Amino acid sequence: MSAWYKAADANELSSGPMKGVEVAGAKVLLVRGPSGIRAFEDRCGHMSAPMSTGTFKSGAIKCALHSAVFDAETGGVRGQPQMHVPSAKLPPEMMEAMAKMGQIMAQIRCESLRPYPVAVESGQVMVYV
Repeated sequence: MSAWYKAADANELSSGPMKGVEVAGAKVLLVRGPSGIRAFEDRCGHMSAPMSTGTFKSGAIKCALHSAVFDAETGGVRGQPQMHVPSAKLPPEMMEAMAKMGQIMAQIRCESLRPYPVAVESGQVMVYV
């Protein structure tokens, strides 16, 4: 049943702009941006990696797995996933496999992050899930 739940104390986000929490069985990413606290499903819109393991910079959330970038205010896609090829020389069969993975990844649609309604009341971050 959907309802408002306490996700964190607002001061828990003062030491960093992002925090992954579990709220009523849902994995939620809390983000503190210039306009306040936002809440999203803690799952990348590309391949479901936890966004809480990523980074936050200049109003954007970057996935740690394939570097997809999302807007921290809306959850919209700002940058498509990328496949990073290591700079070390790899065996030809490994390079061939990575090239095939890149072709597959390019066909996987990257969706926006799912937002949750959020409110801050009496120093508590409340999320509607």
